[in-house]
Amino acid sequence: MIMKKVICLLSLLACLFPVTGIAQGLHFGLKAGVLGNKADIHGMSSQIKEENQTGFQVGPMLQYQTGFYGLALDFSLLYVQRGVKLTNTANGASTDVKTQSIDIPIELKWEMGISDNFDLFLGVGPSFSFLVDEDNWGRKLAHIAVDVIDKDLSSMGWRSTEVGINLGGGVKIVNHLMLSCYYNIGLTQSAKHHIGGNKHDAIDQIFDGDVFESKNRYWQLSLSYVF
Repeated sequence: MIMKKVICLLSLLACLFPVTGIAQGLHFGLKAGVLGNKADIHGMSSQIKEENQTGFQVGPMLQYQTGFYGLALDFSLLYVQRGVKLTNTANGASTDVKTQSIDIPIELKWEMGISDNFDLFLGVGPSFSFLVDEDNWGRKLAHIAVDVIDKDLSSMGWRSTEVGINLGGGVKIVNHLMLSCYYNIGLTQSAKHHIGGNKHDAIDQIFDGDVFESKNRYWQLSLSYVF
């Protein structure tokens, strides 16, 4: 089901390329990369250890060269998988919590020509994320609790959309190949849930307080090729 949604979105964007590709300064490209994700989580007990989880992103992109003092605009449509590893230090049990989404980053770049075949660039812009699939936080946390829990716990309030901002830069080689490194700062929550009376006694040690919330923070190392 997830891949069908991704294929439909990519096919729709691909159909637009023959129409828009004839515009001066507009170029089609492909982007792929890895993510170093560490969610900014609040409401978890201090005995729950959070670790980076490597994810990935892949999809098509459009780049528009404005011709004005090295400014360019990038638009991407990316299939993204993110995750975070949670470990209960009380019993050593751990679990991976992952999400899949369609991300649309929009980037304003300033390119600085070093030579005919080598440019440096800086970039900034918003990123919009649309959730297509997610792990159940509650069920995952139940697996690392000290006591076994049979009941089906809440999915912990995943948000269907997120907004963040990308900051970074990179290098462009022979006007086609781009290697970039960006940091994404989540501006909106990726998940929020009021524990309250839904908190099960067996996982009391996992939470600190009655509200659980999370924002995404992650590094992106990407390789793009612009035709």
